Amino acid sequence: MDKAKLFFLIGAGALVLGGTFTAGLYSAVRENKAYDLVWGTLDEAKTLYEELPNLRGTEPIHFLRPARYEGSGVTVNSSGKDDLILLSGFMDGNNRARLIRRDGTVVKDWELSAHALFPDTSFFRDNPATDWNAITHGTIITPGGDIVFSFESGGMARLDRCGKPVWTTPGIVNHHSPNWLSDGGVVVSGGRYVDKPNSQIPWPFSGPYWEDLVFKYDADGNKVFEKAVTDLMIENDMEAVLTSTGFFKTRVGGEFHLNEVEELPASLAADFPMFEAGDLMLSLRNRNMILVTDAEVTKIKWWKIGPFIRQHDPDWEKGGKITVFDNHSDETLDGSRGGGSRIWQIDPATDGAVTLYGGREDQFMYSPERSTHQTQPDGNLMITEAQSGRAFEVTPAGKIVWEYMNRYDAGRVTWLHDAEVLDPFYFTVTDWSCN
Repeated sequence: MDKAKLFFLIGAGALVLGGTFTAGLYSAVRENKAYDLVWGTLDEAKTLYEELPNLRGTEPIHFLRPARYEGSGVTVNSSGKDDLILLSGFMDGNNRARLIRRDGTVVKDWELSAHALFPDTSFFRDNPATDWNAITHGTIITPGGDIVFSFESGGMARLDRCGKPVWTTPGIVNHHSPNWLSDGGVVVSGGRYVDKPNSQIPWPFSGPYWEDLVFKYDADGNKVFEKAVTDLMIENDMEAVLTSTGFFKTRVGGEFHLNEVEELPASLAADFPMFEAGDLMLSLRNRNMILVTDAEVTKIKWWKIGPFIRQHDPDWEKGGKITVFDNHSDETLDGSRGGGSRIWQIDPATDGAVTLYGGREDQFMYSPERSTHQTQPDGNLMITEAQSGRAFEVTPAGKIVWEYMNRYDAGRVTWLHDAEVLDPFYFTVTDWSCN
């Protein structure tokens, strides 16, 4: 961050202390009220004071959490596997994606700088003052070593294996994890500020609000499809779900918190006779809900609320099952009230649900937000406990055979958003070096 902006912010804080702060440091889109530099309302000087370590570049306060586990880097490596793992999170001073071997050897590293990729970040939902105010959320990789990722409520980007931008999506608010489509494109959730309701559809909400959308992009980064979640719900006679919070607005800033969209691949379609290849699975965190629509996002074919709470990352699995990372958020710092996070296996044919890992004392883990999981061919689970800065692989019996800790200092970790296991034969790259 440049000194001029820092001095401006400090000066604005002085106005707050003097009681003359009237306009706000920044204004939410078309809303005349101040909000802080990341998420929320800046209505007292204390907030600005607490932000100073971040603005000065001395401490990434938004990514830091108390350490719950010992060690740094790879702390367990007994799986006997020889594959690669793609990590993404806050590492070595910025958002990064990092491809590593099981022993922790770094194969490739990408720095994910919001301001380098988007010189004008004003279209972000909350304009980030620094790179440390922008948060990535999920990274996917091509066989050729290109990565695609999004900034939370900001832009999405594709970088080649040497870190050079291939394309970006300036002006379009994306958020959460992108996923591949069968045609080589990308599906991702997004947001848009809505001034007033759609006059063509009976509407349960009063505006203004932030809408959640399903976006599809082609392989060149061009947006080719969008669909509003509220329209989808109303078209399927689900107004009761829309207003289930008891308010005529959605829960957080006007959004359902759509945090995942994933396509049913043709390779698994036969395991789900009630669905078709190309159908999309959506995760609505603020409704504790996952649902399946057709590829055009017009018809809801199936939906389920709970037993997961504030869930992330539902995945299609062999045998007609769906697995879900259940954050099981309980508004405590340690998850003690709700018993911690867990991985559920859901059978959409019977509506049955069983816990695969977590939710018990000897398998305790907890991340109130974010987090992912990935089922391995041998039945093991790679789990990312995001806000504990931890990724680990467990056997079906619950034995930890690999673990990585994203250590910051003796008592703290930084967020580790996700970890994906990749077979070395997945890649066409034979030389990861760059001149």
